Amino acid sequence: MSTKKFAAFVVTFNRAEILMDTIHKIFTQTVPPEKLLVVDNGTTDETKKKLDELYPEVAYIKMGYNAGPAGGDKVGLEILANEGYEWIFWGDDNDPPPTQDTFEKLLLLAEANKNNCGQVGMVGSRFNKLTGLLQRASNEELRENAYIEVDTIGGGQCKIVNAKSILNGVLPEAKLFFGFEDLDFDLSQKKAGYRILVHSDLFLNCRERWDRLNVPNKVARKKDERVLWRDYYSIRNALFIMKKHRHYLAFLSILMVSFGKSILSFKHGFRYGTLVTKNTCKAVRDYGLSRYYKSSTV
Repeated sequence: MSTKKFAAFVVTFNRAEILMDTIHKIFTQTVPPEKLLVVDNGTTDETKKKLDELYPEVAYIKMGYNAGPAGGDKVGLEILANEGYEWIFWGDDNDPPPTQDTFEKLLLLAEANKNNCGQVGMVGSRFNKLTGLLQRASNEELRENAYIEVDTIGGGQCKIVNAKSILNGVLPEAKLFFGFEDLDFDLSQKKAGYRILVHSDLFLNCRERWDRLNVPNKVARKKDERVLWRDYYSIRNALFIMKKHRHYLAFLSILMVSFGKSILSFKHGFRYGTLVTKNTCKAVRDYGLSRYYKSSTV
């Protein structure tokens, strides 16, 4: 590959050991990046020391505060795009490429469609503008096509972004901090005329590996209370994104679904239902007041 073809960044937060494993898996790809940048949101562990010991060739930037995935992603994309790389891997410290040839397959797909391709990845979904929900591609469609076009590629699904879109002003919303910052970015790419493609074989392999070839529909399933805080960001940010992209019916749908789930959550007990409902009300309130709080736990 020619110089400035492919670079990667990884956002990390106080997970030095996990980061080292991810870096190893990135560098042992059949097509590794020409440059790897670590964007460090953390403040308490020895990430820089371990990088200097094990991977001194890796570029490093310390944010100095927890900017969340959204803030770290924005910085990583801007730096590498401005340095002239054509394609940029958008990574998180605990989501390495699952196979040694993941980058090779994705870059071949990207190059074959480079004129109008905004990004490629392993797993993606289509977006319903009326409901705001993501729609699953069928196994049959994936088996019949080498790749499919989607509306969004989720975080951790080996997003490789066309730097042209970054230079043209398509960037993550840093204030979202955590949750759906990738959806917002992807909808902006689509609005700018870029296609988003996923590799069908990699997609099917992920479903097989995660036992998700068939996914049952579960309504208001009970979650571990320790992760309920994620729903706060999901609801708050989803409302912001629907308004930003003028999907007003989806905005109303998300409001109704969120409160509907709150009501249904009481079937798992009064305490659990109360926690879910408080979370939902706080998210809607803070969206309405334009409060974009950040949590040190993310």
